[in-house]
Amino acid sequence: MFNEDFYPTPDELIEELLSMSIGDNLPKIKGISRFTLRGRVLEPSAGKGNIVKYIREKGRSIKVDTVENDPELASFLVGAGHNVVWSDFLTFETFREYEAIVMNPPFSACDKHLLHAISIANKQITKDCEIYAIINAETIKNPFNTTRKELARLLALHGARIKFVSNAFSGAERKTDVEVALIYVKVNRNNASEDLYRRTVDAVRGDQKEQSSEISSALSTYVKHQEVQERLDDITRLTYEYDQAVRLIREAYEIDKRRTDFISYISNLNGGKLHVPSDTIARDYEEDLQRLRSTYWQLILQTDKFMKMLTTEAREKLTRQLNSASELEINSTNIYMLLHAIMANSNEMLISSVVSMFEKITSYSRREFSTNIHYYNGWNTNEAYKIGKKVIYPFFTSFGDWDMGSRGNSFNSVDYRIKGFIFDLLKAFEPFRDVSYEFDVIGKGEFSNDILRFKIFMKGTVHVWFKDLDSLNKINYVCGRKFNWLPTDEEIKTDEKAREYIVKEFGEESLSIKLLEAN
Repeated sequence: MFNEDFYPTPDELIEELLSMSIGDNLPKIKGISRFTLRGRVLEPSAGKGNIVKYIREKGRSIKVDTVENDPELASFLVGAGHNVVWSDFLTFETFREYEAIVMNPPFSACDKHLLHAISIANKQITKDCEIYAIINAETIKNPFNTTRKELARLLALHGARIKFVSNAFSGAERKTDVEVALIYVKVNRNNASEDLYRRTVDAVRGDQKEQSSEISSALSTYVKHQEVQERLDDITRLTYEYDQAVRLIREAYEIDKRRTDFISYISNLNGGKLHVPSDTIARDYEEDLQRLRSTYWQLILQTDKFMKMLTTEAREKLTRQLNSASELEINSTNIYMLLHAIMANSNEMLISSVVSMFEKITSYSRREFSTNIHYYNGWNTNEAYKIGKKVIYPFFTSFGDWDMGSRGNSFNSVDYRIKGFIFDLLKAFEPFRDVSYEFDVIGKGEFSNDILRFKIFMKGTVHVWFKDLDSLNKINYVCGRKFNWLPTDEEIKTDEKAREYIVKEFGEESLSIKLLEAN
């Protein structure tokens, strides 16, 4: 009777699965049932009936339909008095509607079975449907193929609850050590978001061939090569969504305009006795479109990752550019233009982030050396020519225990001004290495990560010790070039003294820094 996918479900696991609908809010209390199934239930891949038997014992008024592909098991189910309505669940279609689908599908194809269950539930027009499923945990943890990715998207769309269980079948009738995932998802009838998604996918597939090759070209300089098609798909989808949203906004305002015009008309007919709404439609319409465009431009240009690399000043500059972009209509021509504009300006923005940090640290000593041209010619007394291993930054205020992170004994509890300063320091390292914004607590007001260590003093200063000196050298080199304090490329090529100085002060690697060189 057994086939490779036949694993009868133990009662303890069924109980745990069916309790997923109420989450962890209700504790397990002896004598109190956590069973919530009602009405008519579908049990696909029923096997020899462990799940249907459990359901019928707990809820005697529940009607259960089963599906089973194995002829011997199907005969066993019929003999036990269960209602078998189909054989292969993947081909199962019905006009009957169910309050719930409870399933332990074959592990080898559980993604397809669960997708089909969601499809059946989504077609229902009179009942919401709860789906309870036991599947191979790898299906969720390793979404390597299209089917698994589609399942992950649908589970997220419907707000599924997922619980991983180890050794769930180790003591079962047929044993296996495979880790399982218990899934609970409620599919609401006539789900508008799912319908919109389907129409969007169809539109993306239809428009993809017509998508501008120029956008693909722009993306190739904006993201990694393997991500180009994925981003192109996203942009096509977002453009379609924007068009649909604009159409709905227009329809809503057209209806509102007709209502206002009609009330005004009948008010005039009746001697002005009716209240006529104020005419704010045109202004509100423009504001709604402006907000919508701004949101979708940020989604299309996907600036969040880039924003995180910028200091506060550079981030504000990019935000101003995006605000200006929101005046543009969303189409392939403008998308291409803005992708190129961001790429052209990204170099300058990263330079700005690095330099603004340098200026913040050296602002109290750099002024008297502001006329320096080439400090490598012998101005060794210039203490502002680069950032050293240690800096002291004044905040011109005093700090209490809470400001120093004592409240939560963590970096998250540190005063927001200090955190802002430290984050700006770290962002200057972004162009040169991976940066972590997490810190370990060393002592009172003292924190450390792999880039720097800092200590807060009550008198209002923060002492910073840099640990990644190689990256700090690169920062100093970029800023020195920006302020024209260092030899030019031509001087480095022709003047051995200039070259030796650069290598001595900043390391051999600095000679190959091209990304952030200021022109």
